[in-house]
Amino acid sequence: MTELQKKMMEKLGLTPDDFQPKKATKVDELEAQVLYTALMTDTLIEESDDNA
Repeated sequence: MTELQKKMMEKLGLTPDDFQPKKATKVDELEAQVLYTALMTDTLIEESDDNA
């Protein structure tokens, strides 16, 4: 990272951690699996105001 990039990062209040990929949680993995399965089986999942 160049000095200019470091200065810009500090000015914006960012840290090097902000540029690291986030770890997926178990919930993220399960949600991805559900969405993938719905896509592959052509199942429409609708969210209603009751569930939100």
